[in-house]
Amino acid sequence: MSVMKTSGSKRERVHNGSYADERHLQKTKDYDDLPSHESIKTTQKFGNGKINYGLLVRFLRNQVGNDWDQVYSEIISRIPTKLLDYKEMVFWFVADNVDIIDGRPWNKKTQQFIWTGESFGPVHHTEIKQAPEFREFYVDPQTNKLVHIEQKAFKRICKRD
Repeated sequence: MSVMKTSGSKRERVHNGSYADERHLQKTKDYDDLPSHESIKTTQKFGNGKINYGLLVRFLRNQVGNDWDQVYSEIISRIPTKLLDYKEMVFWFVADNVDIIDGRPWNKKTQQFIWTGESFGPVHHTEIKQAPEFREFYVDPQTNKLVHIEQKAFKRICKRD
């Protein structure tokens, strides 16, 4: 038997020089206290960018043209109770408080126009509120219907002077 410390072991565990003979005796586990089943999968993680909102966007795309109050109530009814704190995630994609100004949708919450496909030039940081915001959906103020805005590649929408 080697009395020296072996690689990977801690010196504090070597009591009588025969660590290999007594290491299995240091931690005794009562098998009755152990769980009967341990899951291999990790639990679902929410927040910090780990929320899958693809299902929400797909649902919204299927509900284009329907009444917003009915669509929103169905979304809320489908959200599990433990995730109800994340119900404001809907408004990342849908502008619900909108006016139409000069034929363009104006988001009252952010005080910005919603981009609907028109091209625009580069904007100085002092005029950032004049640049349109990107939302995929908005609620038409006259009909209360969900409207989808066709998305295009950013390179095609920004004019270079």
